[in-house]
Formats: sequence, C-alpha cells, structure tokens
Amino acid sequence: MKNEFRKLCLENKKFNRYLFSKKIEKELLKISKDHKNILLFIPLKNEVDIRGVINTLRRQKKNIFVPFMQDLSFKMVKYSLPLKKKKFSILEPLNKNKALEKIDLAIVPIIGMDSEFKRIGFGKGMYDRFFGTLKYKPKVVFLQLRPCISKHKLTNDFDIKADEFISFNVRRKNEHFNRYSRFFFIRSRGIFHNQKDG
Repeated sequence: MKNEFRKLCLENKKFNRYLFSKKIEKELLKISKDHKNILLFIPLKNEVDIRGVINTLRRQKKNIFVPFMQDLSFKMVKYSLPLKKKKFSILEPLNKNKALEKIDLAIVPIIGMDSEFKRIGFGKGMYDRFFGTLKYKPKVVFLQLRPCISKHKLTNDFDIKADEFISFNVRRKNEHFNRYSRFFFIRSRGIFHNQKDG
C-alpha cells in the first residue's frame, strides 16, 4: 500500500518548480522567524528549492544545519560551502563535523503524507533513524511542492510525524488535518489518495 502510494506521488510531476518554490519560501520564512537552530536540506530536483531560504536565514545569523549521510542514517552538520555531490546525487558540505547543538526547528522534505500526519519518503528510513536518536522534540515541518496525501494510515510507529505541513497554496497544522476535503486538494493541484485498503 505504501509503495503504491509513493509511486503515485512520484508520478505527480506537472508543476512549475520555480513558482511553487517561491510561494512556499514565503511561508517557510514566516515559520523560521522565531527559531534559531534550524535543520534544513539541500534540495533534489523534485523537491522544493529552498536555497534562497538557506541564504536568507544565514544572513539573519541563524544556525543552519543539513543532513550528512552516514551508513543507513545521517548526522547533522553545519551548512557551509562548497557542496559536493554524494550518493543518490545528494549535495553535502565538505564539513564532516557532527553538530552538537539542539535544533528547535526541522524542515523535512517528503514524497507524501498519510492520515496520521506521518512522512512517506523514498523508503530508505534515514530521517526516521535520525529523529529516533534525538532525546528531545524539535518542531517538525514537512515540505512538498504539491500536496500528495492519503486519507488512510500507511505508516508505522517509527515514522516521523509533522507538527505542520507546507505545500503550494497549502499550510496546515497537524490538529487541522481533518478539515481537508477532496475539493481542497483538487483545487490545490495535488493528489488526494482515497484508495481503500486491500
């Protein structure tokens, strides 16, 4: 079920990445305003382009961290230039020093989300393993170019859950999730997954 949903979301490719990213960027900067230590990500081509957000927050003297792949998970390192392309075509800083600071905000890319407000990713489990090692709970915001959300539970207990979700023309907190409607998703140019189990 999860794999079928993931495939459905990945087929959802007809969009203007630049336009969608610019609209999402405004919401992301609003959220970041009240946070100091922020985990972001260096975007792939099918993800929200947040490079402008990274540059803006650095000018604002925020502490920006990004994932650095390590075995089956990743460690959090301070963002710095230059970047080097690594496994899965992911760009990473040359800095390999694990950051010891506590983050108060984590911006996490997703492929889709289920009815539990939990993440559907590429299936590698890296974010789940990373957040499973944290002894504290930062605010978690899922980021997606176009909403691809299932009405059903597809995830496991260890999958990470968001406090908030941002996509093109969509921003919802976890407690408001049940207010979604089929009309809303169609209007927002997203996928509303209503396939029955089995």
